[in-house]
Amino acid sequence: MTTSSLGQLLIVDDEPINVEILVGIFEDDYDLIVATEGTQAIALAGSVHPDLILLDVMMPGMNGYEVCLHLKEDANTKSIPVIFVTGLGEEHAEARGFDTGAVDYVTKPITPAIVRRRVASQIELKKARDHLATLAKTLEHKNNELLLLRERDRDDMIITNHVMNHIMHSDGLHDQDVQYYQRPAQQFNGDFITAHRDDHGDLRIMLADVTGHGLQAAVFLLPIFRIFRTMVKKGLLTSRIVAEINNTIREIHVSGRFIAAAVAHISRRHSSIEVWNGGIATAFYVQNNGEIHSFRSQHLPLGLADTIDRTTEIIHTEQGALVLCSDGLTEAENPAGEPIGEAWLQTVLRGSPQDKLLDNLLSGLDAHLAGKAAHDDVSILIASVYN
Repeated sequence: MTTSSLGQLLIVDDEPINVEILVGIFEDDYDLIVATEGTQAIALAGSVHPDLILLDVMMPGMNGYEVCLHLKEDANTKSIPVIFVTGLGEEHAEARGFDTGAVDYVTKPITPAIVRRRVASQIELKKARDHLATLAKTLEHKNNELLLLRERDRDDMIITNHVMNHIMHSDGLHDQDVQYYQRPAQQFNGDFITAHRDDHGDLRIMLADVTGHGLQAAVFLLPIFRIFRTMVKKGLLTSRIVAEINNTIREIHVSGRFIAAAVAHISRRHSSIEVWNGGIATAFYVQNNGEIHSFRSQHLPLGLADTIDRTTEIIHTEQGALVLCSDGLTEAENPAGEPIGEAWLQTVLRGSPQDKLLDNLLSGLDAHLAGKAAHDDVSILIASVYN
């Protein structure tokens, strides 16, 4: 069969006609391997480690569910995405497929264009996760080296900071509808902000705050940058983006690290805002008339559990702004140890025209600190909302 740089697929089906159909769909684009029963599929997956498995459910001996469970329980094969391809169309059958660890479910008769897109999407995501996991390990190793060299060569630290900032800010933060501000507590920022447009022109934004500060926290945030950008570009739902970021963090698994995050979708077409908030200080939608809607945290931070509640909150909007901030803003303390608080934040939001909002927040923060350094990273992200 033809070898292609697009990836390698393992097709598992006991019916020759089904294998022939799938081979015909994918042989020009992928390197294909075929198994006709469950034990053979498990052995091939462990030895060849394909990029994706197309797995039939109804087979003699081990059925597809049993094969998928076996693959997901093996550390060597659990990261291989599995798509069930079956004639079963009942809702409970599809749910069972996802419960065993499959990433998608395609029913027969197969529509070639649809199954091609689903396979391509899952392979791209897997390659992104593999790349990011390798990058995270490399960056963690480099981080340890940099910490040892810090006192002897501060120039290296300055260069690293420049590169990190370039990576974190080389995106849609330059969008005309976005304003932002970041003040790290240490040289490297443990907060992450990003903004991108999807293929409909809708603005997607995210603010994330990793546990800890400095270079270790900043390095841990880097993998989510590419995941967010890639999935926004595909126009995927906010709930899918959140789940994929959580999966990536769990796969990397750095002990004691998790990420509080707010992910938002501002749709001018539908005059709506959609927000998922897991552990971030309250997000606010401020109308031009001063009315405020609060998107309070309703979920656990990312990375704490294998599965998360992906429920989002959606509201219809008039003209105004969506404001996200890390808790470094509301918890900033004056010299007497008093936090600035959410009540102050809401007062500024209600009393400021949108073009002065960021300036008023920063001047109020500086006045409260009275020369004292903030003890936590401070990040503010403001996005314009149109009706």
